[in-house]
Amino acid sequence: MAGGRHRARIGVLTMTMTLVAVAATPVLAAASPRPLIVSLGFDDGRVSQAVVDGLLSARHLHATFFIISRQVNTGNDPESLTWPQVHRLAQDGNEIAGHTRTHPHLPTLTPAQQTAEICGGRQDLIAQGFHPISFAYPYGEFSPTTERIVRRCGYANGRGAWGGPETVPPADRYAVQTLTNVTTSDSLARLESYVNTARPGQWLNYVFHDVGDATPGGDQYRIATRDFVTLLDWLVQQRHAGRIVVQTIGQVLH
Repeated sequence: MAGGRHRARIGVLTMTMTLVAVAATPVLAAASPRPLIVSLGFDDGRVSQAVVDGLLSARHLHATFFIISRQVNTGNDPESLTWPQVHRLAQDGNEIAGHTRTHPHLPTLTPAQQTAEICGGRQDLIAQGFHPISFAYPYGEFSPTTERIVRRCGYANGRGAWGGPETVPPADRYAVQTLTNVTTSDSLARLESYVNTARPGQWLNYVFHDVGDATPGGDQYRIATRDFVTLLDWLVQQRHAGRIVVQTIGQVLH
């Protein structure tokens, strides 16, 4: 009888310890969704992009600037940035990237001509003290031959000009997809919708050209300064909320 009571007490003690252990085990929190990655790309090294530097710096943001190397400081294109302006962008933490020497339709050229444009543009940037690893195809046009040349010239990735949200890592790092190039017809609601409708972990590449008010003879690839500032402030809010991170293309892939 005493042995039975002893066994009963052991059973109660064991059950109590089990319940305490279960209660003490922390409940694992549900994993937070991966934030979206947003990259801000500026093509052609247009002079209107000089205003972007201060706007980014004030918000602790960085972007990737794709430079047409033979249109800088040559007098051939008064609408291009100067080398001092490009260096300032780099000093403020932005990525300086390649966009060929003269912005041709690459697939229409021979392999030798493509090599001169792609490798030559990279060498021009290196001569200025930069170490470019990212490249953007002019007009978003490329072929398998173009991809191979971009790789052979020393670039670690190649960016197109359309395709939508990208994955990380991309299926082809020499054919990185982007959102539709920003134009004067884009509303802020549309630009914000890319973030609002993307899936966690996707990579959104915005492509800008001119920033500022429209000018006579200017093309449609432009965003008004006030709209650009509003978009940047909204992206900062999304970053603070933990929904996005903003990185250069080089940071995303390397």
